Amino acid sequence: MLHTITIDHVKEALDQFNRGQKYLYNTITATIKENQTNVTTIKENQTNEHWLIQLLNELRDNVDLFENMNDQFLDFLQLQINWAKQTKVVLDTFGTFQITLISSNTKHAQRYLGFLFTLFAIPENSTNPPLIHDFAHETLQQLVLIVPLSLTLLCPTAEQHFPFMTKDANIQVVYIRNLLRSLSYLSIQRSRYLEIIVSKLIRIDVHASRKDILHAEKVNIEDELVFSLEQLHTNDNNEMKHDQADKLDCLMYVLFEYITNVAVQNGIVNYLEAKSLFRDLLNVFNKILLPTHDSSHVQYLLFHICSFHTDFSDEFMNNCWRTFTSPSVSMTFRQSAVCYLCSLIARAKYISTRSVLTITQLMVDWLHSYVSTTETNSSNPNRHLPFYAICQAILYIFIYRHHEIARLPDGIETVSQWRLSRIIASELNPLKYCLAAITLRFAQLARNYQIVFCYSIIETNNRYSLPELFATNSYSNDNSAMIPSDILYSYFPFDPYVLKRSSIFIRPIYNDYREENDDIATTNESTGDTNGHDLDDGDDMLTSMMMSTTPGSFDPIEQMSSLSASFKNTRNPPSILPFGRSPGFRNI
Repeated sequence: MLHTITIDHVKEALDQFNRGQKYLYNTITATIKENQTNVTTIKENQTNEHWLIQLLNELRDNVDLFENMNDQFLDFLQLQINWAKQTKVVLDTFGTFQITLISSNTKHAQRYLGFLFTLFAIPENSTNPPLIHDFAHETLQQLVLIVPLSLTLLCPTAEQHFPFMTKDANIQVVYIRNLLRSLSYLSIQRSRYLEIIVSKLIRIDVHASRKDILHAEKVNIEDELVFSLEQLHTNDNNEMKHDQADKLDCLMYVLFEYITNVAVQNGIVNYLEAKSLFRDLLNVFNKILLPTHDSSHVQYLLFHICSFHTDFSDEFMNNCWRTFTSPSVSMTFRQSAVCYLCSLIARAKYISTRSVLTITQLMVDWLHSYVSTTETNSSNPNRHLPFYAICQAILYIFIYRHHEIARLPDGIETVSQWRLSRIIASELNPLKYCLAAITLRFAQLARNYQIVFCYSIIETNNRYSLPELFATNSYSNDNSAMIPSDILYSYFPFDPYVLKRSSIFIRPIYNDYREENDDIATTNESTGDTNGHDLDDGDDMLTSMMMSTTPGSFDPIEQMSSLSASFKNTRNPPSILPFGRSPGFRNI
């Protein structure tokens, strides 16, 4: 029956199918499927290929068959034939048939678009994947030219066929690569495509927190100790042991690579192309990243592209500052914008010290204006959360950038002119609501640089303030879910990047927290403290990378007791902070 199927047989089969008689139709479809699977010799393959080409050409000349019905046969051709195994001649013939069909009736465009996007997800280890991907892109480009209104269907179709987060990493990598490749001829869709990709990556990101990733890596290191050196050498050092983290790592590498290829051409930054891409990513940030709680790595796309030109980092910082100062933005988003702003300034090597002082001066001026115009009644600190967020941002920035500031001839003098004592000593009492690790570290640095003295305020706050506890999870009975209500909830989005493969794009431009051996030694010497703790430089990498972006699991009663004990022994803060959460400091 293989050589007797003609267009007349197809017409008869479809006519009978529409009248409820499915035998001939089922026979034809079964024969076509068997023809594609039971091939044992090259001669049979060539014969089958020739027959399929002839059938597709006859269908092309009779597209009126599918004017108002017979869509089921089109679905069969698209879904039941393994097109990844077909030759270029067969693919081109099928593409010509589909384009002719869509030209006669554009209602078939959406079905064919869905088919093309399914081809985007064919893994790279499939038979001849570059050929099927090339075919998909060539046909998609022709389709957009023939039916311009199909542009409105691209983004919904791309999102609909995006592989689910549980799919294999190779499938998702190939799909994203093909989406990004299509932007070479669909550049107008780039902003929307990036929104789709980032939104999908965010779902993976929130299921792979830094804490979970580092815990998985630590457990793996402990397990590997039982193997021999020969076995360890065979392991893939770049593979993440956390499944979702490993998947996210591969996808982030693809996006970093795309950003670099667009922004840098022949070793030189293409300013216009990079700026256009930056604007698209900034829109994605405002729509998706800023409202997302506790993402860990996807926001580094902005961190990376801002490194290509100072205009990009300045615009990103201005965007965050405008968001914070806008009265029409909710308080939650304003706090989030400040967190992004201070974390970028603290962590990005490419931001100059003068820029740090300039943007921090804006924050200080805003604080002074707030203190001057706000009622002194601070019984309800929730009314002043933006104020406390800015205060903590300034302390956080100074902790990370004080070395660079001190190297400037007028750096410390400029900081002294900020009049931080007026803010810290105000009745709003910001030191009470900032993270204790930040407060104590800043107090130590501020005393060393003779900027402001904070210890008396910190000691008074801890003497007279009994923390009211609330649960982070109302369904949890675990004490570790309780945190003091008088601590400002904080989020540091650019805490250390812990994905292995894609970290090569971040490490050269990232400012790690440095241990303050000299400062601590100076403090101990000036206070006569001869019992200072020695820093353990032998801490493993996982410990040095540990940080907390949000309040971590700790016992608040024990923490407060530890803090109180330290103040009873000395007016100076302990060189090793007793707090379970910190703004990226090493856990000693």
